Amino acid sequence: MEFPINDQLWSIVPNLNRLKSLIVSSYADTFQSQLQTLLDRTPNLHTLTIHQDASLSLQMSLFTCTNTSVRRLNLHSSRHCFNKEECITLSYSSLGIQCEVLSSKINNRESIINLVKNLIHLQILYVYWNDQNNVEQFQLTKNNGKYWCKKKQILDELVQWLKDQLPSACLVINDSYCNYHISIWV
Repeated sequence: MEFPINDQLWSIVPNLNRLKSLIVSSYADTFQSQLQTLLDRTPNLHTLTIHQDASLSLQMSLFTCTNTSVRRLNLHSSRHCFNKEECITLSYSSLGIQCEVLSSKINNRESIINLVKNLIHLQILYVYWNDQNNVEQFQLTKNNGKYWCKKKQILDELVQWLKDQLPSACLVINDSYCNYHISIWV
């Protein structure tokens, strides 16, 4: 779904009761009420994915929206990397509180810990880790022809740090060969 939504949509499709997954493109704060209206008409929505236009930063009004059925948030494709404050906002939002599966880009290792601890229903966290210091190391290493080895080493060190910080019941996996950098099973 791309915003703004043409009001004629509701005369053509009066309800979206059977919709299970929704991909939102180019969301901006000015469309918050339209997004909420859309979410209100999707009582069985399970997955919400945000594809943000590269020219727009992630709009935090997204986290004022509510929908009691959303359990999976895919925010990794938003081209936005969550900082500490945004992770806190997410963890206290209605969508965050009920979230069971979260995919997101995160730029701070402590924020990963905070999400695992604060998202009370979280079962799986897929992290696209984007620490700016390490991005610079990746680029330097790539120029020397050793990109993958250095990236794997840095991610392995992060995984070990997360294992040391998180409860032993959490399974932390370096998924560097998959789409996700790190998977955390809570």
